[in-house]
Amino acid sequence: MTRPQPSPHDCADHRLSLTRRGLMGLSVGLFSSAFLGERARANTLSEARLLIVVLRGGMDGVSLLVPAFDPAYYAARGALAVPPEAGLALSGGFLLHPAMREVQALYAAGEAAFVPAVGLPLQTHSHFECQEVLENGLGGSRPGASGWVNRLLSVLPGGEPLRDGRVLAINSNPLIVRGSEPVLDWSSTWFPRLRTTTLAPLHQIYAARDPELLAIHRLGLEVDAMAGTGAFQNDPTLPPVVNGFRGAARLLTTAGGPRVAVLTIDGWDTHADQGVLDGHFAERLSTLDRALSVLRRDLAGVWDSTAVVVTTEFGRTIPANGTRGTDHGIGMPVLLVGGAVRGGIHGDWPGCRPGELLEGYDLRPTLDLRSVFKGVLSGHLGVDQAQLDTVVFPDSAQAAPTLHGLITETTSRHPRPAADAPDPRPLSDAQLAVPTPILAYRQQNGLFVP
Repeated sequence: MTRPQPSPHDCADHRLSLTRRGLMGLSVGLFSSAFLGERARANTLSEARLLIVVLRGGMDGVSLLVPAFDPAYYAARGALAVPPEAGLALSGGFLLHPAMREVQALYAAGEAAFVPAVGLPLQTHSHFECQEVLENGLGGSRPGASGWVNRLLSVLPGGEPLRDGRVLAINSNPLIVRGSEPVLDWSSTWFPRLRTTTLAPLHQIYAARDPELLAIHRLGLEVDAMAGTGAFQNDPTLPPVVNGFRGAARLLTTAGGPRVAVLTIDGWDTHADQGVLDGHFAERLSTLDRALSVLRRDLAGVWDSTAVVVTTEFGRTIPANGTRGTDHGIGMPVLLVGGAVRGGIHGDWPGCRPGELLEGYDLRPTLDLRSVFKGVLSGHLGVDQAQLDTVVFPDSAQAAPTLHGLITETTSRHPRPAADAPDPRPLSDAQLAVPTPILAYRQQNGLFVP
């Protein structure tokens, strides 16, 4: 079976998705409770932090986490294989790409882990479909569905920072955070903010014409202040990705601020001239490594209560293509870092021999990605198993059993059940639907609702 020859540039659907996001390269969404200080809060989750990082484009997992013990890897990869003498030692015969020295140090300290071969329940090579399924947390594509992180908030107890948070996202609101919870924007930008003398008359106009917009704008300014954009302007010498992590860290460490963040990074679609020890892919890994190191430094006070999950929508083909790159694959690794993470290798390795690969090209997943997310949410946030199986990830109990052991025992949180949480039963299509602004506008104004 032969696959069609790829274009020497990014594939068409990924170019469209980049255009749709304005070529920002980075988006950050944060769940914040800083604006709800009048509400009583319990303390059971006040210290737990969770950051989900999505590498958009399909990251080449077997160049990040190298199965040096599997000779079939080198036979199948050819010139794109990471040489064993160049890799950084982990455990179990795995090596790490040499651009990830900071992550190797975290691994040596027991603060980093890998799940080597995971996949989505929908096995296609489409960026759009796989990103949708990764973010909706369902067994397949379902237009209009909410994001699983938003549904997570609904099963947490009222009064917790996670439950009472607000969602903030750069430039666009990723599907993973869409749903019934309110959504705001926060952006890691380089340009100076407006002066107070400019904002005052603007607020006067809003107060006279649109009080709701005034409240939202003031809220945005408060978020901006929490992120330190006044006293801590972004460093123009650092990549935008690193500045985005710095802003996320400032928000996550602010008293009464957000406790969960979702951050996405573009640029991982490597169809051509991917490189091995240097080049485009190695540069992206080096930037990610630096960003995680900065995050570790900036979260020092709460690092022991932090878990970071780094994933992507799919892996890459094991064999290289004809343009010195790799094409869309299936299986991929998940990286976890944080003081709350139980270090090591979790899960199984399926092998790289032709008979072990999917259609002779793709790494075969041994776990559903939802199993990893469920393991983190269960161990780190103490989310009830029934709620995980039916509300956060509906109909996943059999297909994606929880992968336990990813989080250290001492950092587990076990909140009381939410009094207003949905019953642990499968959600209807209406309950899964995202309340879009257009639909809300129509309902509020008595207009036709299709």
